[in-house]
Order: sequence, then C-alpha cells, then structure tokens
Amino acid sequence: MSLSMVTEECVPPLLQASLKIDETETSPQTAPSSWKQDVHFLGDEDGKISLRSPPSFNNTDDARTYQKQHLAAAFRVLARQGFDEGVAGHISLRDPGNPSLFWINPLSTHFSQIRVSDLVLVGEDGKVLPGGAQSAINGPAFAIHSAIHRARPDLQAACHAHSVYGKAFSCFGRGIEMLYQDALRFYKDLAVYPRYGGTVLTTEEGDRIAQSLGPTCRSVILQNHGMITCGRTVDEAAFLFIALDRCCHAQLLANAAVCPGFEKNYIDDEQAEVAHRKSGNSNKMWLAFQPYYDQVVKEEADLLQ
Repeated sequence: MSLSMVTEECVPPLLQASLKIDETETSPQTAPSSWKQDVHFLGDEDGKISLRSPPSFNNTDDARTYQKQHLAAAFRVLARQGFDEGVAGHISLRDPGNPSLFWINPLSTHFSQIRVSDLVLVGEDGKVLPGGAQSAINGPAFAIHSAIHRARPDLQAACHAHSVYGKAFSCFGRGIEMLYQDALRFYKDLAVYPRYGGTVLTTEEGDRIAQSLGPTCRSVILQNHGMITCGRTVDEAAFLFIALDRCCHAQLLANAAVCPGFEKNYIDDEQAEVAHRKSGNSNKMWLAFQPYYDQVVKEEADLLQ
C-alpha cells in the first residue's frame, strides 16, 4: 500500500499563537488579536477582563522551564485518565533552544511519578545527552517521536499511550465519524496508518508512521496499535489525546447501538468545517488543557521538582 493511500485528507489548522521567545518583553504576552476569536470568550464592556493565553519569554531558559513543567504535568494528567500501562507510552517535547533535540520520559518510570528533573534530553541519534536526567529511554519511542519531529517542524510535541478505547477502535483501521460535536475537533485532521508493522524498532517504520500524518494532520490512528496526537504545545497534544480517546469510546458505543430506528445521523461538512476551526484550533486546545494542569500542580506539586 502506497503512502499516498495512508493519510486521510487534512486541513491546516487556523493560524495559531504558540509559545515563543520574546526578546523585548519579560511579562506574558498580550493576547494576540486572534486569541479571542479562537477561544470565543466574553468579558466586560471595558475590555478589562482577559483570559490567560500562552505566554512568551525573553530567554530560552525560561521558555524551557515552562515547557518542561507542562510536559511533566501532562504525564501526571494522563496517569489520572488511566492511560498508563507498564512501560508503554511516551510524550516528547521539542527543545526550544535546539529544535533538533527533544525531551521525553525515562523508561520504566510510572507516569504518575514523573517530575521535571526526571525528563531526558535526547539527541538526533537517540543518545541521552547532558542537561537532563541520565536515564535510559524507550527505543520504539525514539523511533516514532524522532521521525515525527523530523517530518513536521510545525509540531512541538507528540503524545502516545496505550489507552483502552484507542486500542479497541484502532483495530478497524479507520477514522472516527462526524457524529457529535466533540468529534469535530478532528474533522479532516485525523490520519490513519492502515497497517500493523509490529513493535516500532526501526527508523523505517517510524518514518512511515510520521509520513502518515501528512503535512497538516495533528493526530493519527495506528491500526491494531493505538493513536498518536501532536500539537504546537505539549498542552495541545495531551488534550487532543484525552479528547480522541473519548471520541473512540463514543464511536464504539454509537456503533454498538445501531439498529432499526436508531440509525446514525451525521454532521454535514459545512457545519463540521466551522466547528473544527472554532473548537479544534491550537489556542483552544492549549486552553482546554489548563484546568488539568492547575489541578495536578495543586494536588501533586512535587512534579515541578
């Protein structure tokens, strides 16, 4: 099967604000003009009520600290969702100072125990580098994440775990249907890798998975395996993983309920396109993760160590 057959049609996400380094300001950035349109919040008449938005930093060290804190929190959040399973699962984050390097979790540390100081910095050749924890990493994780980061410089983070509903739905080798509002986050933004190549131990298999994302999709269902979600921030990638697993669950329930008189009704393309831009853009996905971040930091502050 050719790679041209692997990826479903994807549409580019709305122009997003993402974490960036600002050389002139030391305070969080003023919300960009697209922010309010992307997250569609309401405030007061005088415009004094604002909503938090992705910050900017005046140096790389501050940007790296912030992003690593959110990476560590993402593991804790996924653990709370029940997405941990032995040594399976990994989230990667491109280093803001050197985009050819990325941070990832150490092998054999439970998601619920990961702290900022446990994160491992990995080079292009898969070697563990100074500057992060000196711990072993998952070989298949490097094969997948390094390929995604090479193929898609627009994506800063990638998330993969063996969630129950993601695994169950992956056996069909197809995307979710546009049956309900939350599915529209993935409208023409979800690829399928319709083969099972075994445990990913080679760069070739990692490259095929990365290529299945195409030039614009953020998420991919791996047939007989599970799913990967990506984002311009680790917040976006982690929330999309939660959202996609729940969509897989809802899809399985809907499929099981079909019978005469209970046929599925689909959302038309025009409505789906609008909803995808409103509910699935990167700013909205970053914001959607913040309540999870707040909760886990408040209750498990050791993750910031």
